[in-house]
Amino acid sequence: MKKLLFLCAFLFSFISLVNAQSKAEIFEKVWKAVGGKSTFEKSRYLEFDFAAERNGKSNQPRKHFWDRYTGDYRLEMPQSDGKKMVVLFNTNTQKGKAYENGILVPDSLNNQLVKRAYASFINDTYWLITPVKLEDPGVNTNLEADELINGINCHTIHLNFDKVGLTPGDQYWLYVNDKTGEVVRWKFLLQKQQNTSVFDWTPYQDLGNGLKLSTRKTNLANQSSIYFPVARVLDTLDKNTFTKP
Repeated sequence: MKKLLFLCAFLFSFISLVNAQSKAEIFEKVWKAVGGKSTFEKSRYLEFDFAAERNGKSNQPRKHFWDRYTGDYRLEMPQSDGKKMVVLFNTNTQKGKAYENGILVPDSLNNQLVKRAYASFINDTYWLITPVKLEDPGVNTNLEADELINGINCHTIHLNFDKVGLTPGDQYWLYVNDKTGEVVRWKFLLQKQQNTSVFDWTPYQDLGNGLKLSTRKTNLANQSSIYFPVARVLDTLDKNTFTKP
């Protein structure tokens, strides 16, 4: 009996090790496809516009500027009345100031707008840079069965979360091209939804500095898209970007 238990324990450990190695190899492919960990780490400043398209019509995008080293952030949010809303905040402290047409908003509205801007930061950056966030603290990943997508063999990575982010009940499945390491599709089940959504990803493009990401995701059900008409790595940013509306 002791020998049997020892053998079972050994086999379990061996299988776990093989799976861990397989996941590590796939993660390495994912990192290589985006340009490598060091490339992302050196990509300090990001500028991007987050937009949605439905039935051939696009909304006004949210414009983002991000200093990844300091957490300083600038979000320009279009308003239905044509006014310009700018929120300057820090992603680490979640504190900042909101301005409407260059005028500081009253304190009674400021916290609400900063909170809204932070939520946009969480959502919009995730749509853009998911492939570099697989190993973030609080992210749980496991491999599921490979799938054939448009004739391409894809590894399936399932993600869930340990009370991190604003919606920790979300679940994602990323489908990784076995040959290129690019994510070609994702499926997600959000914590307040009952049905999954599936989006195909366009091939990666270089955003500058060697960082490569997909800039359009298209819903298979209705052909609506989330896309980034502007997405680039910047060498420098004017210091006023994060201090003046």
